[in-house]
Amino acid sequence: MNMGYRVFIVEKDAAFPISQKTFTALYSGKIGALQKFAGQTVQIAVVIYTVQQRKPETIIQLDCGRIRILDDGTIDEKYEHEGLHLAANRMWPLEANPKPSGNVVDAIARFEERQWDQRHPKLSGPALKRILNALFK
Repeated sequence: MNMGYRVFIVEKDAAFPISQKTFTALYSGKIGALQKFAGQTVQIAVVIYTVQQRKPETIIQLDCGRIRILDDGTIDEKYEHEGLHLAANRMWPLEANPKPSGNVVDAIARFEERQWDQRHPKLSGPALKRILNALFK
């Protein structure tokens, strides 16, 4: 089975495809990879799909997340590392660690869950429709 992926920048109800070359350059640290979005935090959607006769056939997974673009058009590595920290804590939750005793409330897990939801917002219906139209046109 052959697989492929497409990456989209999502703004409210709109979705704009970016090339795989641009996406790779962004994560390789190339200056100016996403200059158009410099100084912004943007939502991206990555769609992984099967390919039949060089065309998308079936969507396997669709992931969304926010990335922060620095003024020079590169990705904010500190923001990405914080995201990795959140992902690791979801895999190995803090509840596995001993709870503090007394009147101390450990709210770290709740705060991190809220941060995760903010970093991985759901797609709006119109944005999802635009992505699907771009894939299966």
